Amino acid sequence: MPGEEYDLKYAYKAMVILASLATIVMYIEGMLIPSLTEIEKDFGVGENQVSWVLSAYLLSGTVLLPVVGKLGDIYGKKRVLSIVVLFYAIAVTMTSLSPNFTALIIFRSIQGIGLTMFALAFSLIREEFPRELIPRAQGLVSAAFGIGAAISLPIGAYISQYYGWQTTYHTAIPFVLLVTYLIFTQIRESRYRNPTVRVDWVGASVLGASLGLTVYGLTEGPEWGWTSIYTASTLLAAMIMAAIFVLIERGKTHPLLSIDLLSRRNVLISNMAAAIAGFGIFLANQSLVILLEEPEPVGFNLSIFQTGLYAVPGAIAQLVMAPIAGLLITRTGAKKMLTIGAAWASIFLLLTAALEPLGLLYVIAMVSLAMAGVAVMNVSLINILVFSVEPNVMGVSTAMNSVFRSLGGTIGPAVAGSLGSTFTSLVLIAFVSGVPFMVSVPSSFAFQLGFLVSSAATATLAALSLFAEEVITWRGRNINVTVENA
Repeated sequence: MPGEEYDLKYAYKAMVILASLATIVMYIEGMLIPSLTEIEKDFGVGENQVSWVLSAYLLSGTVLLPVVGKLGDIYGKKRVLSIVVLFYAIAVTMTSLSPNFTALIIFRSIQGIGLTMFALAFSLIREEFPRELIPRAQGLVSAAFGIGAAISLPIGAYISQYYGWQTTYHTAIPFVLLVTYLIFTQIRESRYRNPTVRVDWVGASVLGASLGLTVYGLTEGPEWGWTSIYTASTLLAAMIMAAIFVLIERGKTHPLLSIDLLSRRNVLISNMAAAIAGFGIFLANQSLVILLEEPEPVGFNLSIFQTGLYAVPGAIAQLVMAPIAGLLITRTGAKKMLTIGAAWASIFLLLTAALEPLGLLYVIAMVSLAMAGVAVMNVSLINILVFSVEPNVMGVSTAMNSVFRSLGGTIGPAVAGSLGSTFTSLVLIAFVSGVPFMVSVPSSFAFQLGFLVSSAATATLAALSLFAEEVITWRGRNINVTVENA
């Protein structure tokens, strides 16, 4: 806005603190992924059930996102962020002490509040940086996700393998508390508030029921049978709840998901793209981890630590490309970079599926190149959104975008688990008293299909991006920003 003054020294300090938050949360979430097969063994659950470790976190976070976003607009984003981070620290501690699988899923659901932090953090960054520096700032914070992943995959996987996955949580708790203290003491309150909005608790409950039924149906589908009355009725109930959600939201002054905001082209496209991205990325990531750890000849029979090491190149690719994408956006525009990033990711996810039979190094190389495209895609997507809305609705807008991303992300792991449970192979493990001992594991086709679906999702995102309007144009040495309806 004309006449605004910015304290760049504070802005960069705030960016470092918020980037640290992204790093530590990504460390916690990243180190858990290679441990999924170990959790499966520890609690005696199947692959479709263990997918709830990710889905429960994403499901609760999805429902809480618009609620927390609106609370940030009403009471101040720093105040709400401080409370959320404190709750997250408590939830991380509880998760590490889970006595059984049911308790683990409950605590992971509470931990899902962590998803809401980033919508508030991106909003605070948008308020504190001049427009010409925001793409770079968003790129650096996005790079922090890559740093967290790069740290968590080898270190977290090593701790998990030799000391148990619970210990990885114990090592993270002090850092969560430190970042919590820094946010309380060093971050300023947001400039913009919108105290006239109201929180739609009823809408959140109905949305949660719809999502929960969807994930439950997809998770239990392989066990019940895809033509079973139980599967069909569960998914039908989910669709009915979704229809009810749409109906009740239309008549509300302060809906959970703003129809007015969604009517704007860029906001609608960025939210649809976020849902597709979340679905494709989470599906690909879970498929990769299970593929690496499954026994030969289907998988590569890697340990948790080895899986973490082989996943590091993908994290480094995101770490490197995110800040580069932030710089390129100011020169080429966010729309063009979104198209390029999504198309790039789609091509290499497709090649991952095609080259999977050729061996481990081929798979890692293709996935790493795909993750470079994902980094460009993510940075571009958030910039299209934040430059398409006004500051007083920034909190609810970024929260809504995270909701759509989590909608896709919630379904992605469930689909990966369903594919692995539906398409299986028998693998010889050992001979016991001369009798072959066979186990059923996901087949190669299940993994290839997972990567193919992920590739199709990102290709759809690339096509969708062509309909967006550019909000950043480079003119000489100046950046021209267009905010819709400003």
